[in-house]
Amino acid sequence: MAVVTEPDERTTGSGEGPPRPHPLLGFHGPGSPLWKVNREAVLLGAGPAALLLQIAHPHVAEGVAQHSAFEADPWSRLRRTLRTTLAIVFGDGPTAEAAIRRLNGVHATVRGDAADPLARTLAGETYRALDPELLLWVQVTLVWSSVRAYETWVGPLTGGERETLWSEAREVGRRLGIPLTVSPPDWPAVEAYWARMLAPDGPIVVTPTAQRLAATIIRPPILGLPPVIIDILATPGLALLPPRLRSDYGIAWSRPRSLLARLGAVGLRAWVRLMPRAWRALPQARAAETRVGRAGVASVQSQPSPPSPDQEPTARA
Repeated sequence: MAVVTEPDERTTGSGEGPPRPHPLLGFHGPGSPLWKVNREAVLLGAGPAALLLQIAHPHVAEGVAQHSAFEADPWSRLRRTLRTTLAIVFGDGPTAEAAIRRLNGVHATVRGDAADPLARTLAGETYRALDPELLLWVQVTLVWSSVRAYETWVGPLTGGERETLWSEAREVGRRLGIPLTVSPPDWPAVEAYWARMLAPDGPIVVTPTAQRLAATIIRPPILGLPPVIIDILATPGLALLPPRLRSDYGIAWSRPRSLLARLGAVGLRAWVRLMPRAWRALPQARAAETRVGRAGVASVQSQPSPPSPDQEPTARA
């Protein structure tokens, strides 16, 4: 039975307490690579790739299929996921804490028996969302797809920015149930983890359940748009997927479509250059920048604030 408790050295991999958000800045703040990357509205186009990467883990696909109405109402799930993620990244202390509390509470209810025979064979007969290995895979897909999209559509990140971004994400991951002993310690280790997970003999395999779920992600139902237009709009995002997964999902990838993806990337980069910085930002990012600006915070990253009795502890299984 999943319970909620305070993490200790066994769960965090550290003798220090879990990170707490700053009351004003939240977990990050101005100057943070996570703010820099996730403020860009164009990164919403990477959402389908991130979702397809996540359900390529057999047990993640089982959890989504059995514990959500994703196939019937994919937009509601996407909105909830986006709202929670942006609240953790851009929210002030209470907002970020509430988002973590909500997410950990949802994850605590997601467990069961794998129904897909291939998932049972490859990943085991049972799954639980609070499995640190599953949580890590989901977190890394979000970070990796965001970094790839940013560098493809917005601009390059320095090695130091990638390193700091992962360090920030890794610390917040502790609050979500990912011990430091499980999480890759630096960006080169993330790259090694990525290669290992996606190796031909690795654990990332598109099961029949994932293929069924993917149909709605690859060609989402958008009222009034014919399928061919949806396919064109989705192409730059799907180009972020590893070629093997595109093939395993049955996504046709011809030379003309590859060219379309490159043209789409050029168009997005041109849009980013032409738009004023404020116009490119997601509403949550603009609100966060306004919040800290009014408080006179120019450029400072958040520092963990002392835990208070009413702050929500981290979820554990």
